Amino acid sequence: MALCCLFFVYCSRHLISTTAKDFFSPISLDPYKQGRIACANTLSDLYAIGAHRVDTMLMILSVSTKMEDEHRDIVTKTMIRGFNDACALAGCRVTGGQTVFNPWPVLGGCASTTLVEHEIIRADGLVSGDVLVLTKPLGSQIAANLALWLGDEAKWRKASAMIDLDTALRAVQKAEEAMMRLNLHASALLGRFGAHGATDVTGFGLLGHAQNLAQVQKQAVTLEIRKMPIIRGLLALESCVDANYQLSKGFSAENSGGLLVALPSRPSAQDFISALQSPEFDGPEAEAWIVGEVVPGDRTARLAEHCQVIEV
Repeated sequence: MALCCLFFVYCSRHLISTTAKDFFSPISLDPYKQGRIACANTLSDLYAIGAHRVDTMLMILSVSTKMEDEHRDIVTKTMIRGFNDACALAGCRVTGGQTVFNPWPVLGGCASTTLVEHEIIRADGLVSGDVLVLTKPLGSQIAANLALWLGDEAKWRKASAMIDLDTALRAVQKAEEAMMRLNLHASALLGRFGAHGATDVTGFGLLGHAQNLAQVQKQAVTLEIRKMPIIRGLLALESCVDANYQLSKGFSAENSGGLLVALPSRPSAQDFISALQSPEFDGPEAEAWIVGEVVPGDRTARLAEHCQVIEV
């Protein structure tokens, strides 16, 4: 997450690096998409502090020991191509990394860049009245599992009682498109619209990352989540197949999720969303929503009593 970045100061510039190597086993059945997602996920730690010009990426790769040689070569090369293509879109260079052998084909990276102080969007500046914006929909963990359930007769039998095939296929596609999308332009807009802080939303879920953000605030505030944009059809699957993912409670893990951004007012939040969706940046396919507000409190986060779920 964004709070796990390391700062070194050198001659008035900060060297900023992700301290934890972000990598995971496959969450897409398409190795090219897996490569794109792994890169996007790694970069989001830096994007959340306004570091939208990332210089260097180290690739972390494990080559599967369980695949046949021919399949392993195809999958590994295709994952690397997806990762490199995403780096090219981000304008950063893969300058090295580490490769190991592992039963699973794991991929990720460690990113670094430099910033001057005024370019950094520090995470601790939220104030009461700030408006919270989320830049990607929720539900990617369930969608990734749904792609597997579609090929598992027993699990699909359970899931199909709650979701039809067309909706399931759309949910998987929408989730993968969101996971592959870089938070690059959202990061570039943080300073322009006066963001008081941000975090990327990944393994702890929306509410989990909101809680982490709340804990580091200088002022005693609470982040109140009033709306959760969830990919259509996925909420019904949160506990009916193989686990309780707690999506409705805000704790379902997200893979390469969006940025949760605190902006000074509702007009600035709406302008931020409009700019993000403009042709100059991500375009209309980049969905974003006002999802809550910062209120006086005790450095916690919560779902509003009547938190609204919107299916997207």
